[in-house]
Amino acid sequence: MRKYLFSLDYLRGFAAISVCLFHFTNKLDYLPDTDPFKIAFSPGHYGVEIFFIISGLVIPYSMKKGNYNITKFFIFLKKRFIRIEPPYLICVLLALILNYITTLSPFYVGKPFDVDFQQVFYHVGYLNAFMGKDWLNQVFWTLAIEFQYYLLIALIFPLISHKNRLIWIPALVGFNVLSFYMDRNFVFNFSIFFTCGILLYRYFFDKLDKTEILVTGLAVILFLTYQYSYKEVIVVVLTSFVILLPLNPTGLSTFFGNISYSLYLLHFPVGLRIINLTQRFSDTQPLRQFMILFAFLFTIVISYYYYKIIEKPCKDISQKIKYSDAANQDRELLTA
Repeated sequence: MRKYLFSLDYLRGFAAISVCLFHFTNKLDYLPDTDPFKIAFSPGHYGVEIFFIISGLVIPYSMKKGNYNITKFFIFLKKRFIRIEPPYLICVLLALILNYITTLSPFYVGKPFDVDFQQVFYHVGYLNAFMGKDWLNQVFWTLAIEFQYYLLIALIFPLISHKNRLIWIPALVGFNVLSFYMDRNFVFNFSIFFTCGILLYRYFFDKLDKTEILVTGLAVILFLTYQYSYKEVIVVVLTSFVILLPLNPTGLSTFFGNISYSLYLLHFPVGLRIINLTQRFSDTQPLRQFMILFAFLFTIVISYYYYKIIEKPCKDISQKIKYSDAANQDRELLTA
């Protein structure tokens, strides 16, 4: 078993960049539909599904590595809270501040600034979608899905990790069947992507024999074809293939893998805001393409310092919290 999957750094970076460039080129009416940038990056929203697959693998693997059991439920939540919440909540505050500052500019295009304190408060529990309030940062809806997944996996981990196929298979089937009855606001609507990651987790722990690999892989493809389209099938197959590749690290893969969460959080309030402010004076297509590149590079710089100052300290503290003193202290295969 490899000690670290460097392929995940490649995928994290790729997913964050893809979503970022998708929003920069397709979110606003900034480029014409025939623009090559807009066309090239239009599939970038599938980066979200890549992140879901990665979480499906990383979270249960880290739990297994740390000898997690249901009595450690609150320790698990503590680790997740410290790792994810401070960067997220600070970004909520940052989005609010930037919303106000942006409206002061004569180049601003959009609604006047107004604070809805209920809207802001609901971010704390990822409740905006359920309470009919918009997100201050539109990527936050995916964090709400991830948070639901954390709660769920902490409860069903003993089932999806069980050696007996009569236990773990029905558990995963139930997880996916619920997708037919839940809307986009629930984790179950994206269960097949998390399931793909969970199956990879079982593969890395040698918990799948050849028959199970074949049957479950075929079931995932059939489900995706029925519930989604061939595009999602391609995303899942290619993502799984890359995860299994014995890739070596590079400076770029490590860099973008590290800042991927910060880039994902900040590209909306920082990069997209730059593009919004340039709408009035960047009236030619080449100039607007240049501004997209500038916004992208600027967001990367800001994300790097956000990672160093805010995200990395939280990540380090989270990794120091162990489920038990007897937990394996080797370097983790995956950085959750």
